Amino acid sequence: MELVLKELSKKELPQATRIWNEVVAAADSFPGDECLSEEEAWEMFSGQTKTVCALTGDEVVGVYILHPNNIGRCGHIANASYAVKKECRGMGIGRKLVLDCLEQAKVCGFKGLQFNAVVCTNYSAIALYLKCGFSILGTVKNGYRLGDGSYADTLIFLKSW
Repeated sequence: MELVLKELSKKELPQATRIWNEVVAAADSFPGDECLSEEEAWEMFSGQTKTVCALTGDEVVGVYILHPNNIGRCGHIANASYAVKKECRGMGIGRKLVLDCLEQAKVCGFKGLQFNAVVCTNYSAIALYLKCGFSILGTVKNGYRLGDGSYADTLIFLKSW
């Protein structure tokens, strides 16, 4: 499978929105709890420093957003979110998205990439971030409300350069 990474355009928007909403609806990793219309998704995606999609042919199989983690004097550290199409998970797409995102963060002048709330049950993301050189800074007890109403801890990750 040849994977091409490119900035998201309106052509890929319907597929990227479906993938994003699939992760939101799973209620086990993204903080948002409402699915987005294509219009809302375009507004969100186009408001990022970078929004990149992963394509195999014309099929969108993943997407990430990159933006500052904070404002002003803390705006030099980035934050990102990743979504991979459910049927395509476990194929290395997430790793390629994370590695590309790290490079794009450097190109954009960021000095690090921080994840504020990685759900402790998101084992594949945790393993990936550790393999990519991120460090766990701490844990927020009960920092995430799962779809069933129970709570899970979240982990804070950082990779700086």
